[in-house]
Amino acid sequence: MFGQCGFVIEPVADVHWYRADGWQVPGLNDAKAIVKVNLNINGKPWTWPDGISVSLIQHKDGYRVLFPEAIFEDDGINKRMLGRSFVLKQLLRWEMNGKAYAYSYYLWPLDIACIATVDIIDERGDGKFRLMNSPGHIILGRNPTPPPVPKWLSDPAS
Repeated sequence: MFGQCGFVIEPVADVHWYRADGWQVPGLNDAKAIVKVNLNINGKPWTWPDGISVSLIQHKDGYRVLFPEAIFEDDGINKRMLGRSFVLKQLLRWEMNGKAYAYSYYLWPLDIACIATVDIIDERGDGKFRLMNSPGHIILGRNPTPPPVPKWLSDPAS
């Protein structure tokens, strides 16, 4: 069911998709504003793990984002994700000590009544966002969590 709600993959794939060329990160170039998020839950400031910050990338209401068709690898097998448009409800940039490492999307498909979430992660620290994970880390509910911090950011040399 998730494949029908979110991204269409041929053949059915796992929830971790790798693309050597990197995934496009749609919705960045035409943002209206980028605002640091200060989250309150039950009237109390939410504290992120040490070094983590998150920014909301703002667009006009009803903004549509296109994830283009892409070839990716899943357990050594090349697969094809079909292009798909979504209404973008939330786009977040996750940073560790000021370095962007992930973007999280909260999406409404145009053709079915459901939601989809996905993270696009720079797991090597070279600016290419090669890993796409679903479900993503959005800021909704009572216990928001950031995407896992990649090894390149937890290494003291980074």
